[in-house]
Amino acid sequence: MSTTETTTQPTELQKGHIGQSIPRKEDKRLVQGQGIFFDDVRRHGMGYVHFVRSPHAHAKIVSIDVAGALALDGVYGTLTGDEVAIQTDPFFEMSTPPGNEIKDYALAVGKVRHMGEPVAAVCAATRELARDAAELVEVEYEPLDVLVDAREAVKDATVMHDDAGTNTVWSGVFDWGDWEGAKAEADRIVTINELHFHRFSSTPLECSGAVVEYEKPTGQWTIHCNHQMPGIGAIWMAPALRTGLDKLRFVTRDIGGGFGNKICLHPYYVTLCLLSRKLNRPVNWTEWRTDQHTANAHGNERWFHDVEVAVREDGTMLGFSVKALDDCGAFPRYEPLGCIIWAQVTPGCYAWRSIRVDFTQVCTNKAPVSPNRGYSRMQHLWLTERICDIVGAELGIDPVEMRKRNYVKTEQMPYETPNGCVYDSGDYA
Repeated sequence: MSTTETTTQPTELQKGHIGQSIPRKEDKRLVQGQGIFFDDVRRHGMGYVHFVRSPHAHAKIVSIDVAGALALDGVYGTLTGDEVAIQTDPFFEMSTPPGNEIKDYALAVGKVRHMGEPVAAVCAATRELARDAAELVEVEYEPLDVLVDAREAVKDATVMHDDAGTNTVWSGVFDWGDWEGAKAEADRIVTINELHFHRFSSTPLECSGAVVEYEKPTGQWTIHCNHQMPGIGAIWMAPALRTGLDKLRFVTRDIGGGFGNKICLHPYYVTLCLLSRKLNRPVNWTEWRTDQHTANAHGNERWFHDVEVAVREDGTMLGFSVKALDDCGAFPRYEPLGCIIWAQVTPGCYAWRSIRVDFTQVCTNKAPVSPNRGYSRMQHLWLTERICDIVGAELGIDPVEMRKRNYVKTEQMPYETPNGCVYDSGDYA
């Protein structure tokens, strides 16, 4: 017998009452050790994969010798960038020209463009043996000039991708309201020369990984994995593998946390698909924590230049203008969605009516970025909060009071922002 407890809902909301805490339905199963993760999947004859990663941020690949790894007893096989280039097509980049002209493969082909970029993969009977065998793969590199500063990358002295011909992979201007009119109406213009939001890495409890098995008679792969968006993973992977979406069967159960950085896993999964087909056996890849922080997708790094804020003496901010320079790392992949999504929420909870954002995105010799904990909003919200503090200090207004004077007021709801978003309700103060 089991009983069900019922709780009485308040008939009227009291002041300060937000809602009722609802128990999470999955907790009991997870805390009792009954979760099902990709690494719980076992298959007969399964091999374990470890990636050989570049110690260089930018270098030509002169040669790769896998003979030492293959000589070890228990090593099933290897895969290199040359094989990937023959058997697959480049992934499509979501960007527009020139960003979408970049050649992006599952393993590095010809060059490495960030530290930790995988250049080869080894499959062996145990995870430890695969890691040891990967140490025996000999890669000869010819180091190239390294770009780690977006402000230098935009100058194109060293171009990362010859196919694009420039490091600037996307640019555009978002202009809402009447910025010039706001400047004319303002009592003063507060200027901020430069602000910098560092890139960062989230840390899910479980690193990325998958168990992949290939069914030769049907040409179908089954992928037990912790991908956050397997639908979009398939859309990236199928054209690269020269197959149909129906040939990729994703099984995604508990994923051990993600924060967004388990969205751009398609390069690793394509490598696993190729290895499983080549070796005619299931393969397992479990990412090491060091690799996750070094080479998995990071959060966007952004520079803000030449910020101008139109403000009245009473602290009312009429609008702002900013030049934003975004460092998306070695490959755009999911970008420039970070810019587009950021543009949707640009006004935040403040009532400025005129905003101009001149956005530029460049490639550098860092790990690629992807959605990561409040994808791209965090960087912008940090900018607007810094503006509030700096303008408040300039005018001698307390920072809390500065915010209260500029919040969208409750009595203004529903409120339409200058870029067309509608806030239906809220009491920001």
